[in-house]
Amino acid sequence: MTKKRGISLNSYHTQRNTMNKVKYIVKKNETINNQEPIIPPLLKKIENGVVNQWLADRLREKLLRASILTLQIHKPIVLYRKNIEESGIGNEEEIIYVTGAHIVHMIYAYGGFIPSSFQSIEVYALEKFIKMIIQDKKKDLLLECLDNLDQNNLS
Repeated sequence: MTKKRGISLNSYHTQRNTMNKVKYIVKKNETINNQEPIIPPLLKKIENGVVNQWLADRLREKLLRASILTLQIHKPIVLYRKNIEESGIGNEEEIIYVTGAHIVHMIYAYGGFIPSSFQSIEVYALEKFIKMIIQDKKKDLLLECLDNLDQNNLS
């Protein structure tokens, strides 16, 4: 690394290990001009990648168990359910459930004077659903799915 004008390189440095990978060493609670602690951007990306991979693996295991269970009991398992629009007359709901080897995502309108109808229906394979959640960064959906799978004793 070279020293840039105005910025000290003493905040972190790199070392080469035997595998030719760069390892960052950050001194604990070190700051510049009383700002937040210094963490190199590459280190943040690595940490986020590890967390995302762990969440994806955990979701994959639980979805596989849920798909096997749905094949045995012949009933879908709801992963996510949210009211999009609610009025005195009718409702519009977003529902995601596991059935067999597929995950179904649908938006459903019903109630009152509104004839029941599906606004959209999307069917995913297990791996495509996991990739979609991780790549689109839908953390709320991911955590809600994990929570509902835990409630169904699929841990």
